[in-house]
Amino acid sequence: MERIGQYELLALVGEGGMGEVWRARDLRHGRDVALKLLPAALSDNAEYQKRFRLESDLVARLREPHLIPIHDHGEIDGRLFLDMRLVEGRSLQDVLRDEGPLSPARTVALVAQIAEALDAAHADGLVHRDVKPSNVLVTPSDFVYVVDFGLAFSVGTPRPQLTQTGVALGTLEYMAPERFSRRPVDARTDVYSLACVLFECLTKQKPFPGDFPTQMYGHLNVDPPRCSEARPGVPAAFDAVVAQGMAKDPDERFPTAGALAAAARAALRGAATRTRAPAAPDAPTVARPAEGAAPRPDRPAVTAVTTALAPGHRPLPSRAREAAVALAPATDRPRSRPHLPGRGRDPHPSGPTPGAPLPDLRDDPPRRHHGRWWAVAAVAVLLGIGALLLTLLPAAPPPRPAPVTSSPTPTVAGTVPVGVAPVAMQVAPDGRFAYVADRDAGVVTVFDVAGGVARGTIPVPGHPQAVAFAPDGRRAYVALATDTAGEVAVVDTATGAVVARIPTDSPPRALAVAPDGSRVYASAPDPSAVVVIDPAQNAVVDRIPVAPSPHGLAVSPDGRRLAVADHDADLVTVLDLATGTAPVTVPVGGGPHAVAWDPVRPLLFVTAFTGNGVSVVDVAAARVAATVPTAVHPQDVATSADGRHAYVAAIDANVVQVLDTTTSTITATVPTGRAPSSVAVTPDGGRAYVTDLLDGTLTVLDTAAAR
Repeated sequence: MERIGQYELLALVGEGGMGEVWRARDLRHGRDVALKLLPAALSDNAEYQKRFRLESDLVARLREPHLIPIHDHGEIDGRLFLDMRLVEGRSLQDVLRDEGPLSPARTVALVAQIAEALDAAHADGLVHRDVKPSNVLVTPSDFVYVVDFGLAFSVGTPRPQLTQTGVALGTLEYMAPERFSRRPVDARTDVYSLACVLFECLTKQKPFPGDFPTQMYGHLNVDPPRCSEARPGVPAAFDAVVAQGMAKDPDERFPTAGALAAAARAALRGAATRTRAPAAPDAPTVARPAEGAAPRPDRPAVTAVTTALAPGHRPLPSRAREAAVALAPATDRPRSRPHLPGRGRDPHPSGPTPGAPLPDLRDDPPRRHHGRWWAVAAVAVLLGIGALLLTLLPAAPPPRPAPVTSSPTPTVAGTVPVGVAPVAMQVAPDGRFAYVADRDAGVVTVFDVAGGVARGTIPVPGHPQAVAFAPDGRRAYVALATDTAGEVAVVDTATGAVVARIPTDSPPRALAVAPDGSRVYASAPDPSAVVVIDPAQNAVVDRIPVAPSPHGLAVSPDGRRLAVADHDADLVTVLDLATGTAPVTVPVGGGPHAVAWDPVRPLLFVTAFTGNGVSVVDVAAARVAATVPTAVHPQDVATSADGRHAYVAAIDANVVQVLDTTTSTITATVPTGRAPSSVAVTPDGGRAYVTDLLDGTLTVLDTAAAR
């Protein structure tokens, strides 16, 4: 086999004007990677070499899930190279070629993920400059990765001339008008290209087809094409989205890629509303048990009952509540994302003023309401607030329930719609309610565990990434990625109000709370550290440096140790919180992402995202006791309450696997919705909830052993 430096070239994956991409074996680290080799002509350009190294450093720092991580970059054997994570999937260009134009719902789901990656790059001052379908990788679960930052441009620096003629590099079909001149290039340049991609996904046509002069003239002078004319059946609402995204003047475009994605979601929602049958009046809905399942006396009945919410909680749309026939049979699980309204930034991030009328977010046409109606509604809301507080809030730290015996083969009880992009979930200590981080909608969804239905949402000032509760359940902590950096929002669970915002510089990836509630820990990737928060002060009181790119966190049951999954260092770090002694580091499988403690033994379970396995770490011996192969890209892990099993969410395989913690073997593989991103277990261990990132649902697992 051909070899370059430490890499053995296995197969050519693709090639273009910016070089070749190979599937290669990294002999030094013993892993398969995607190796991009840039053309020798660019390697000889001193200016390009300098910019390439600078921008590769910047891209390597990005920690957005939809950007493929860069392991290494530099020069080997006279060639510039990028060593990246190898991801199995097809380019969006291949998807369009093989499947034709995509449905509006699927298009919006893909474009929203591309937008997240672009906004993360833009926040760090990088413009991609070559957004196109061939630079979008789509996994079998429709999870998106944006690739090829070979033309990335740092805002505020001079643009290099990389061709002899001075013509800008890029792909003409998606090139913004300012790229043909010396006008400034910024994030809105990528917004233009993303609008072109949106148009092509809906129609399988380029916005301005033809030869070079024809395309250039179109981008500079011709009005954006209409999706509804290019492909009959596409809702006309998308025409306005494409038109604004492809505006000739950058000032008239959407300011961010996320704003374009939000407009596309609104267009999809509007089209669905117009074609939907009139809704029946709201009424209590009784869940249907899974087929063949007998009622269990030890589990609460699953009933979707509409109830009033405390101030700060937003009710879900009425039709979403009707759609939440909680825990529907697995055979009837919806496979597409429910049409829920997108939320803009709340002008009052801390929540509505207590006593103010709850916002009406229903899909129904606006109606005129009389003063008497509002008086009755106000009384109902006040009564509902009292009922909710008595029902959901513990009076004191709740005693830990006795764990049920966990089953080696849990069953799917059903699915529940919970929003747009549920990325993480945590069940409150009393087990009666849970919070779901909805990354795209910028809200936390309040989930009624006993009722088995989403009750409402809490607006938060950013994109939520993770959730954790104080031991008494009175406060929740939400990790947020914001437009500028990151923070932890503190939510009063009695009112739904954001009562504090604690800056963490870079967006925290995970949260953990000490068993006594005295400290909150957040993983911050830049600089790589664990941020320590004192809840009494609502302030950062310490930063503990750790190895590169900390992701998952977990505090030991006794509160003495904190485990950190160091994603890029292939390590798990165990910090002794009681003594402050030097941390213990243990090498584990590639790309450690999430970590969970055994509730009884000094064992850790660490998912190896790129290594496709789980490392079982003996903390006392500081070694890996076992390595268990799993399905592709295990992203999260949680243990059962009795410690007999661990549940592993494999995001690109659409399954949760069950690990026997005694034998270190997989006992079951359970299908879920698309892109299972996290697992949360009730305090007694009787149920587990899996967030289906791309379906907007929870897959509910009955994890208790049959009696």
